Amino acid sequence: MSQSVYALNVGREGFDRLALVQKIYGPKSREWLLRSGLRPGMRVLELACGTGAMTRVIADSIVPGGSLVAVDNSEAQLETAKASCAGVDGVEFVRADACATGLPEGSFDLVYFRLLAMHLPDPAGLLRHIRTLLKPGGILVCEEAAIDSTFTDPPYAEQLILHEMAAALASDHGSDFNVARRLGSLINEAGFESLEVSAHMPIYVRGEEKFLEVASFGEALNHWQSAPIEVIREGREICEDLSRAASDERVVYGLSTMRQFAAKRPAAA
Repeated sequence: MSQSVYALNVGREGFDRLALVQKIYGPKSREWLLRSGLRPGMRVLELACGTGAMTRVIADSIVPGGSLVAVDNSEAQLETAKASCAGVDGVEFVRADACATGLPEGSFDLVYFRLLAMHLPDPAGLLRHIRTLLKPGGILVCEEAAIDSTFTDPPYAEQLILHEMAAALASDHGSDFNVARRLGSLINEAGFESLEVSAHMPIYVRGEEKFLEVASFGEALNHWQSAPIEVIREGREICEDLSRAASDERVVYGLSTMRQFAAKRPAAA
């Protein structure tokens, strides 16, 4: 993943946020992978492996006889992933661009990514590249969150401003934080077939999970220093307001809806 586009912390600095992402979304990710065909003996590619949370899940699901290549474009992410996956057999870590991995074509039974396309300037190119990496009949499994789907009850007007601000800043940096809303079409246009979809939205009244949106946007603001100072200032004020909302057990907090997709490379292709 191009570091110039990825606007969040990596490595140890991003570990706590990514651990929270895994705590919230990981169980459903595992369910979706298994439902979509992940099984022992497969040769699997994970793109944007991050700090290795799903790497362990996948590796545990393909034994015996399986193998996993975990790719990330950040050396800091890979070093953290290697440490967190110490003792896990059958995993090879590779530093590469997700859209141009340099890996052999037609060599994987399944390719997986989560929260990758939203950070890329060319998600369609990513999907076309994945199609070449899959064996005929191979499976694409992916998950993307629509960041503008979060809500609070009672509603906070600041959250709507955050949605607009995040989408605009992401667009300025060449990415689409709501690509989940059009990912099904992109998958079909990339030449996949047998598309399957699902979705889930985590909702909380208490706990650290309520702070994921604030933590993510706070990190992004630190990486968007080219934005006008008044925008950064307003963004930080919004984070403070939403942090207070997350601390209040009377406020229901709905996090981003995770949209899940699975499709196949045509067997004849």
